[in-house]
Parts: sequence; C-alpha cells; structure tokens
Amino acid sequence: MKFLFFALVLGLLSSAFAVEVTEGKFSNESEAGVSVASGNTDAKNYNLKQANALKLGENVLKFDARFLNSFSSGVESARYLFGALRYEHALNERFSLYVAQGFESDKFAGYYLRELSDAGGKYSIVKEKTIYWFVEAGYRYTNEKFNNGSHNYKNSLRAYTETEKKWNPSVSTKYFVEYVPNLKESKDYQINTELSVSAALTDVFSIKSAYLLRYNHLPAPTSITKTDTLLTTALVAKF
Repeated sequence: MKFLFFALVLGLLSSAFAVEVTEGKFSNESEAGVSVASGNTDAKNYNLKQANALKLGENVLKFDARFLNSFSSGVESARYLFGALRYEHALNERFSLYVAQGFESDKFAGYYLRELSDAGGKYSIVKEKTIYWFVEAGYRYTNEKFNNGSHNYKNSLRAYTETEKKWNPSVSTKYFVEYVPNLKESKDYQINTELSVSAALTDVFSIKSAYLLRYNHLPAPTSITKTDTLLTTALVAKF
C-alpha cells in the first residue's frame, strides 16, 4: 500500500504546484493501480502513470511516464518503464508541430532500452467541450538495445490518432491507436492501441479501466510473443 500512498501524495503535490503556476496553465494527471495478495496466493502488481503539461502562449511542454511491475511468489514476472518529454508549437488553432524524446524498457519483451526520437505534425479534427479528435503523422528514429547484447537502429514513420468522448459530467471514454512502420524493412512494424473508460468520483478523483495492446510484428530476438496486453483499473487524480 505504500506505493499507492506515494502515488496519491505525488498527485496532491502536483496539485499544489498547479495552483502556484495557474497563469502558466499547468495540468496534472496521476494514476495509481495496486493489488497485493498474500496467504495461499502471493502476488503483487503495481501500475503507475504520470502526465503533466505546461502551456505558455503557443508552446506546450509535456511529460509522460509509466511504471509497471508484477511479482508472483517473490519472482518478478513483468517490468515496464516508459518516459518522454515533448514540445509542441501551435501554428494555428488546429495545426501544430512537435518534437519528442523518450525511452522504453521491457526486459521480458527482449529489450532493456529503446530510445525514441520523434518529430512531426498534429492536426485537431474536432475540438469541442464534450469531444475531441486529433491525428498525428511524423518520423521516428529508434535505437534498440536487446537483452542478448545486440543493437538495432531504424528509421520509421509514425501515425497516431486519439479521441475522447464525455458522455456526461461523470463518464468518459478514450481511444487511441498508433502505427509505426520501419522505412527499410516492411515486416518490421508496431501497433499500439488502448481503450479506456473513466468514471468520476469527485472533481479531482476518478476510477479508470483500460485495455492496452502492444503488437510488434518483428519482436526482439529473445521475445516469446509478438503481442503484449494489459488490463488495468486505477485511481486517477486529474487537475
């Protein structure tokens, strides 16, 4: 439970910071999902996410991070890390340019480090109070370091779309899909997609259930499958 407590404290601290920089339009979203079973079953699962954005005029600076860790009978069975910084500059009300730098680590998927460098454009198709929908297209450079010690460098395209619908003041749904094909090797492509449902508890806290699918058609050499899925339920603090 200390992990859940830490995540909630982090969210409250972020809230205090958000109040301090209101003029800069700072936003925060902290997510924590924890399950611990003992007795006949010994299992622990931790799923933490953090997202922040700071808007200054036509510029937006974003930070995203995720941590997933699972243990069964004291043996680690899953560990995924993700972190990224992103800068956006709006050219007009609907179109903006972006650059981003991030990393992933998933030793159970066969790689201990994947560095991601992105650049491209974002176009907002729908921007309303109860619904939004945008698309992105750009370039991605990837540096992969596999568990067996080998490296892989590749140039890819990236296509992404995301939409969120607020059905009423309490319930909303969000869906995104991302397609990343290698420019040199047609068999090497990735598809990431997630569908989530959120139900508000208060003005700040909500419960979120999400189903994430990550597919890699040409996985790391030591990977045992092309597809990873994750079903989560978490407490979200959003400001």
